[in-house]
Amino acid sequence: MSAGAKFHVVCRVGRLVEVRPEAFDSVETVSSLRSAIAKVLRETAGELLFCADWRKLKVLAPDVAEALSSMMKAANARVLRSAALIGGHATFNLQVERVIRATDNPARRAFRDAAELLKWLGEVSTAEESERARQFLLPDAEVMAHPAAARLGS
Repeated sequence: MSAGAKFHVVCRVGRLVEVRPEAFDSVETVSSLRSAIAKVLRETAGELLFCADWRKLKVLAPDVAEALSSMMKAANARVLRSAALIGGHATFNLQVERVIRATDNPARRAFRDAAELLKWLGEVSTAEESERARQFLLPDAEVMAHPAAARLGS
């Protein structure tokens, strides 16, 4: 994540796009994220796999939720699968599920469990993409606590 950025967007391996926002605190932040994703879309051909880690996020303002849904819907044509890992904040989780439903794309899903997310993405990803998704979502410290998820990339 670059200095001042409130999110991380990168395509390191194959079709896998990693997205990790620190906050969705304004429509401007979503607009900046949209620009970063547009850059990845321009640089990468074909349908993509999006793996988003939204566990640190909290409740969204209504205008931010609307902007996020609009951004996601605009990229629907390029989405093979898009998975967001959400955390323990119930209100935020409900908002994310509503935002994803509003995209009208069954290839987008939210998950509360990293192992389930990795399994779902793994159905359409290469071994290298699966391994990178595992590394992205489960840094070494968490692999010990989630050994079943760690094995999914193998």
